[in-house]
Amino acid sequence: MQKLPLRPLRLVGLAQRSKEDAVEVKGIDGRGRHTVELVENSAEDMQRQRVTSKKRLDLENSTTMTQHTSDDKPSPGDSEARRLLKRAPNSYLINQIYNLWFFFSSFLFTVLITHAVTTGDYGVYAIIQTFINTIIYLVALGIEDATVTFVPRLLSEFGMGVASQLARYLLALRLIILFVTIALIIFGLPLLATGLALIPITGSAAIAHNLQNPLLSRSSIPIALYVFGSGIGNLFSAFSAAQMRMHIVLIIGSIAQGALLLAGFVLLTIGWGIEGILWLQALVALLNALAFVCWLAPFLLKGAPHHRLPLKNIWQVSISAWLTNLATGALFKQVSIILLGVFLISVENIGYFNLSFQLADAANLLLVSGLTGVGGSALAAAFTGQNHQRLGQTWQALIKVETLLAAPVLVFCLFNAANIPTILYGSKFDPVGPLLTIFLFFNLLVRILGTTIHQSGLYVLGKPRQVVTSHWLSILIVIGVGIICIPIFGAAGALIADGLAKTTTGILLLIFIAPHIPTTQRREVLVFTGRFMLALTLAALPCLLWHPKDRILLGISGCLFIILCLGLLWWIKPLTQPDIELLRGMNPRMASYLKYFSRSRP
Repeated sequence: MQKLPLRPLRLVGLAQRSKEDAVEVKGIDGRGRHTVELVENSAEDMQRQRVTSKKRLDLENSTTMTQHTSDDKPSPGDSEARRLLKRAPNSYLINQIYNLWFFFSSFLFTVLITHAVTTGDYGVYAIIQTFINTIIYLVALGIEDATVTFVPRLLSEFGMGVASQLARYLLALRLIILFVTIALIIFGLPLLATGLALIPITGSAAIAHNLQNPLLSRSSIPIALYVFGSGIGNLFSAFSAAQMRMHIVLIIGSIAQGALLLAGFVLLTIGWGIEGILWLQALVALLNALAFVCWLAPFLLKGAPHHRLPLKNIWQVSISAWLTNLATGALFKQVSIILLGVFLISVENIGYFNLSFQLADAANLLLVSGLTGVGGSALAAAFTGQNHQRLGQTWQALIKVETLLAAPVLVFCLFNAANIPTILYGSKFDPVGPLLTIFLFFNLLVRILGTTIHQSGLYVLGKPRQVVTSHWLSILIVIGVGIICIPIFGAAGALIADGLAKTTTGILLLIFIAPHIPTTQRREVLVFTGRFMLALTLAALPCLLWHPKDRILLGISGCLFIILCLGLLWWIKPLTQPDIELLRGMNPRMASYLKYFSRSRP
């Protein structure tokens, strides 16, 4: 019988060995065979080992209990984050009400002006407004996006004082930029016009001529004051959104818009004209900013020990948001219009393109404009303490809310796109129908992809470069696809290029954010979107057979669509019980209504 080899087992601290205290140790030798060894321990050493093992076990139990205690009792940062998230639904509703009032009052204000001045004066007013909006766009510098990204997180993790410190820093930065801008508007417009006239680029001479308009020169002071007031007001609106205090925006903004309407009607009636309107807008903007400053002064003056702000990350998000906003706002549509002009598309077709673009965007934003600022603040609060699970839940909830609110409007308009332009504007705009169908389809894709939520989420995750890359790539797609499609399809080709660019951006943003969202949340969003879109598509099928020809019949068709949607959603049940539980913690009344559209199993 072969003798098994015994390999010595090294033990530290054994000075004496005795046969009586030997213990049997089973192991595996270097060649994979089982071995048995006798290891001798003294009684004193064995007692020492038992005491050491007991202490180690007590330490592990103590650590485990401490971990359980810290998990059961949320940190102050988590408590503040949950408080902000609980206020998010009401903040959305308040912001949505204000945005609807803003759109309606702005429309009425435009109607007042067009009925009181000549077409030539209104053209000058339109040029001035375009100039003002462009300046506001340029001087924004993405500060509002940085506000709703960082203020909620600092507020949750470090308290009101540190959030106030960041707010004061951003306000000082905005004031510096605005003072420089005011000086340029008041003293630099003639120099700017002269410089543009010397540039050998098509269109520069026309811009220089517009800048030298006598009314624009006389109105440089009210224009500068309006830009100043709007810049301060927009920043304080972002402060309110970051704290989920949108009632401040609703009260101050609604009063300002109402005063603008009433005073504008009086001034136009007594014949003050466009110049009076510009001074009125400047005065209202300044008073609006002053009201915000007074209301939020306690927040701005909140003291706290000096905290080192993440300025590098703040500047990265700010500049990235500024570049993104330039791409999506100032350049996206303008590039298509330039291409249409390059390929000698008629002015009428360019007008059809512009109208279809505006109608599709209006349908896309009608019920979700209230999420502007509020959605980004909610994601920032959810990511307090690098909590990816809570970020995923909030990301999922926001996408579902956007889809619930925007998709029904887009689907109904998509199936009635051939009739809507004719009903709203008359038969001379019949060619807009097919164009509107194209862009509504792409807007629907972009909405169900959750593009805007992904963008805010990437800002919160500290990945703004991916956002900038995606949106500027879309500009290249607009140019490339437009060069191919516009000569073939005309205005429809431009809309195809724009739609493909926006869809590509949504897909890229989804790819970038997906690794940071738990798999469960991603799967649940996919299932919800599939079920919800199935219900909407089935509800819209009658629109293929019935084509309303006037506004009353279109309204009846919309009511029928809503009834069918509710019935099909009750049958398909796109929501889940976790959705209802999450909503119940934020808005119990809304949860009691939506529980009929939820299923017990995922």
